[in-house]
Amino acid sequence: MIKLLLVEDNKFVRNITADLIETHGEFAVAAQADNGLSALALLENGLEPDIVLADLNMAGMDGIELTQKLSARFPDIKVIILTMHAKTTFLNKAISSGVRGYLLKNGDMNEVYDAIRRVYRGEFVVGTDVKEGCGKY
Repeated sequence: MIKLLLVEDNKFVRNITADLIETHGEFAVAAQADNGLSALALLENGLEPDIVLADLNMAGMDGIELTQKLSARFPDIKVIILTMHAKTTFLNKAISSGVRGYLLKNGDMNEVYDAIRRVYRGEFVVGTDVKEGCGKY
């Protein structure tokens, strides 16, 4: 079972995403957080997810800063950014921070499931809609 930490500031989106992920028997949402600071606190208190699925823009600590901190302190935890931003500048910042996946929220949920599996196996994943918006990826 692949354990996830879901980090999203919009409670409605967070809950729906968690419900959709939980419907797949191969995934478990181990915890939820409303920003990077809350997520980091959960990890520092012993939470051990395989993957962090995080929003890009959040108050307190965004997905980029969270990824940078995780890369330094918890290098075995992989991060997938789930965002509305399909611009190359955001993607490049995310890649530089150490993310292993970058997907759009308006994409297909099956693509999210596939990305979780692939990132868990060690692959780097950029969503189809992101590739179309950014070109070279």
